[in-house]
Amino acid sequence: MKTELPAHIEPLNVHDPRFKDPLLEELVSFVGYRPNALLTMARKPGMVPALLKLLGVTLRGEGLLTEQLRFLIAAEAARGAECRYTTTHLVHVAHHLGISWEKLAALPSYLEDPQYTDKERKALAIASAGGALPMREPALAMERAKSVFTDEEIIEIVSCIAMVGWFNRWNGLMGSTLESVPSEAMDHVHWLSELSV
Repeated sequence: MKTELPAHIEPLNVHDPRFKDPLLEELVSFVGYRPNALLTMARKPGMVPALLKLLGVTLRGEGLLTEQLRFLIAAEAARGAECRYTTTHLVHVAHHLGISWEKLAALPSYLEDPQYTDKERKALAIASAGGALPMREPALAMERAKSVFTDEEIIEIVSCIAMVGWFNRWNGLMGSTLESVPSEAMDHVHWLSELSV
């Protein structure tokens, strides 16, 4: 496992009144901890509420696709960007939503692994295409997905990937330090430790 370096800019500490923002408290009740990335973003007024609202539209809550699939798509997109902090968070949430550690450990082999359905493979192929820049054959992935997804469902898939792009850039540049709760995912999903940042 790579050694965690200190963040480039420190997150808010427990004594800062913004640490207990009600929006952050709702997220804490969902994931079980305060993400350091959001505690750094909270230094800019208005950023956390805006981001959590977009997160609620893309990854969480009501949607055409299940939350499980949306977080799986997001995890694959973050894996493509090699963002360890973001990917570990998303893998941890996906497990929290009911996806087994075994299936998450097999994510890099989703095209062949029997734990993944054809529909999941087609959604994850879009995430693989769009997770890194330059993109890898997005037109092919989109065309194949149209055999099993409606246009509205594909928009939902792409919204998950685009949402993750924000976190990949933020965490890569800020050097967000991984918290103890989501880091348990690294004990079960060993490829997480191979990601670069």
